[in-house]
Amino acid sequence: VPFDEAGRALLAPYAIRKIEACLVKKSKLQVVVAHPKLVSRFIGPDTKIIGVNTMDPLGLGPLTLMFNNAGREKSWVTKEFEDLMQRIQVAKKNTGCRAKVVVGGSGEWEFEHRPEMIEQLGIDHVVQGEMDDIIHLLFEQLIEDSLDHSIFMYGHKTTTFDAHGRPFIRYVKDDAGRFICRNPASRYRLPKIEDIPTIVNPAISGQAEIMRGCGIDCDFCEVTTRPLRYYPPEKVVEEVLVNLRGGINNAWFVTDNQWAYMVRDPMFWPNKEAIFRLYRAVMQHVSKANPMHATLAPVAADPEAAMGVAKIVGAGPDKHIGVQIGLETGSDKLVLKHMVNKAKPLKVGVDGTWAEIVVEAQKVYNAAYWIPAYTIILGQEGETDEDSWDTIGLINYMASLNLYFTVTPMALVNLGSLRGTNVLTDVYANLTPAQAALIYVCWRNTKRMAQSVAFKIAKDNFLFRILTTTILNVGANFWLDRLEKYFARLGKEYEKAIDKAKNYVHIKTMGTDFNKLRQMYKAMKVSV
Repeated sequence: VPFDEAGRALLAPYAIRKIEACLVKKSKLQVVVAHPKLVSRFIGPDTKIIGVNTMDPLGLGPLTLMFNNAGREKSWVTKEFEDLMQRIQVAKKNTGCRAKVVVGGSGEWEFEHRPEMIEQLGIDHVVQGEMDDIIHLLFEQLIEDSLDHSIFMYGHKTTTFDAHGRPFIRYVKDDAGRFICRNPASRYRLPKIEDIPTIVNPAISGQAEIMRGCGIDCDFCEVTTRPLRYYPPEKVVEEVLVNLRGGINNAWFVTDNQWAYMVRDPMFWPNKEAIFRLYRAVMQHVSKANPMHATLAPVAADPEAAMGVAKIVGAGPDKHIGVQIGLETGSDKLVLKHMVNKAKPLKVGVDGTWAEIVVEAQKVYNAAYWIPAYTIILGQEGETDEDSWDTIGLINYMASLNLYFTVTPMALVNLGSLRGTNVLTDVYANLTPAQAALIYVCWRNTKRMAQSVAFKIAKDNFLFRILTTTILNVGANFWLDRLEKYFARLGKEYEKAIDKAKNYVHIKTMGTDFNKLRQMYKAMKVSV
């Protein structure tokens, strides 16, 4: 991250820029966004609040758990966070600073699992939830040691379950005052779009928010608990222009489900006209735009959505669109149990199998020069070996069609409606041969992509492209070989499962004709 002579970050994570914007516009407090390596320059006797944003402070995130032996080993992200907190504590001690250390961000939930780490890391308060409209009130009240309990509460939101297993939200009070969230009875409800401040300084990678929430209601996901709200194109453009002034000539849309932008249909048919208006407005100012996250089913149902965006941004053989998508599984059973709305506007078992929907969407994405980066989840409730083989077959089937995509396996982390269970999935303690084979297939596909795509999408000079591609290929081969040997040491059943997975190309199908479905939808006469 670049910084100026004083040590201020010239680019910063989007969430920090939102907090900064609120403080600049609504508070008289002097605000500095410091480079994390140089934070000590700004800590002194007059410092009142030190705010820290984090996504994965304790290494308990779903991806990190796959690489740190389910939390048994210290991850790189944890070490980085601990180093930052140590720098803050040393600077406070050396300068006699009595500022309160306040931590927030999407990784807040990890302290609910390990509250003892709050004191160990020198943290005064951990803040949960959206605060970018009222953070000035919170900071001012913390400075004065006078928290307004009609606005905030000491505690955090979680879920519990009734006798029928249905989840509902409840709030847990924290008499120790470590956790802070909005009082659910406060007059300050979750902010409307017009209450959310526009960033005043550029965000990393040209990030600009287009919406909040998702609407799909997967039971393990925290994002879907946030109500849907949409930025109008002109508000998005304001932030794009802030980033442009910082030298960032692209827009990376902060969204958890792009195809739900301005959605009006309860079945989540994408509002293409609104999406296209957004992209057209932004592309008048930058050379590139793409979303952080999207979904599969809307593209399978209506290919014009993905193709239209590709046309507007000028996608092509030398300009691909990257997007992260939660594939989660290849199993119809798990989709229907944990994420039934993920198939909207289609229905699994009615319009097609989940695998058919995924394959159709993948074909559309690649035809329009999109390259999805999929994630799958291991350890969902009710998961069996058959479900793992359904996912293995789906990945291998798409690879056999030479479709371009990556798949990253992740451990289940119970957030969203499952948050109150406080369960972290220890994949490696109960790893089945089928799960081992699934992990292997994911990384084998990464090797395939490194071999077939790296050279095509590289932008460097010819010799450097060859060097980069060679390094990627060698690294992928080395990693896959080590992974196979590791699983083989677990026993013969694991070795047999991996051998089976190498040639397992099978998906469940209903023989769905997606073109026929699209024609039926277009022929519908419905008054709006």
